[in-house]
Amino acid sequence: MQPLTSSFGDDVDTEYRAIEATLLESTRGRWFLAEHGRRARRLDSALLEDAIRRLQSSLREPPALLGQLKAEIEAIKAQMAETRAALLARPTVDESILPTHAILKAAEDIHDIAWSLQANPFDPKGCEQIARNAGKLYAMSQSQAAQSNRVVAAAGALETSANKLEGILESILHELQVDTAA
Repeated sequence: MQPLTSSFGDDVDTEYRAIEATLLESTRGRWFLAEHGRRARRLDSALLEDAIRRLQSSLREPPALLGQLKAEIEAIKAQMAETRAALLARPTVDESILPTHAILKAAEDIHDIAWSLQANPFDPKGCEQIARNAGKLYAMSQSQAAQSNRVVAAAGALETSANKLEGILESILHELQVDTAA
């Protein structure tokens, strides 16, 4: 098979122009060319509309993917809600190791030392114990406050993320409804 040359292309173009000129000479020929152009445009439009319709459906085609994405987002939301609840819940571990218990114990120790000092007007050892326990109490309360702030901030971040996931999930549900309606 020989490759097409530019002279062949020129011959086809020349022949096309000659036929077109012949058809344009008569009224019936001009009508034929106009009708042929209308039909060709109508066919092209129909093909183009069909291609657009197929493209739109292919963009929405994988509802299984949307369903999987919906399920994964719902699982993440549930896990975030559980984590948030666990962060804000009161611990159920042994109370003797809880920071609040240690703070209360230090406050009770200070109270006991203060009462014992009332009986003895000047007790340097008791004053030192009061100062030591007051320092511990202050440090533990600062630590507890910082930890509480971190927990509240983490719970807030989880809630914000869950709200954003809810928006994404609503979009997915809308797309799934559009797919089932189509």
